[in-house]
Amino acid sequence: MAKSRHLFPSLLAKPLSLIPGRVHASLISTALNHLFARQIADGELEFMAGRYLQVEVMDAEIRFTLSFDGTRLLAASAGKSPDLIFRGNVYDFLLLASRREDSDTLFFQRRLKIEGDTEMGLAIKNFLDAIDIESLPYHRLMDRFLNGGVRLYERLT
Repeated sequence: MAKSRHLFPSLLAKPLSLIPGRVHASLISTALNHLFARQIADGELEFMAGRYLQVEVMDAEIRFTLSFDGTRLLAASAGKSPDLIFRGNVYDFLLLASRREDSDTLFFQRRLKIEGDTEMGLAIKNFLDAIDIESLPYHRLMDRFLNGGVRLYERLT
């Protein structure tokens, strides 16, 4: 099994792990709702309606769950059993978000893992792969932030 050599520093992970998952989920869902507003309005996330996606950022000790109510992504209540779990490290999620690494490569190298409803996982993968980055709000700023984050992360780890 291939392992990333870039692990989030445990000194930074501990304070992040003390923040409740619902807070992480609220911040992430707010950002994603803004980022994917057009796709949500076009019904491209309907496959997630009433379903629960748990994201685990293992080296940062962060775990949160998102759901979709048909109009927006929401922070899911604690105790909801996820339909799908995505697991990975900070660096690998950064590579995925910045499109520096193909999602298939990250999954085949077992740097990103899914557990649960694989059909839902494939739908999420296809949704993300189909997004035209340049159509997203603030795509230039987001691109600079993500790629700068990858470069900084590589220097620090």
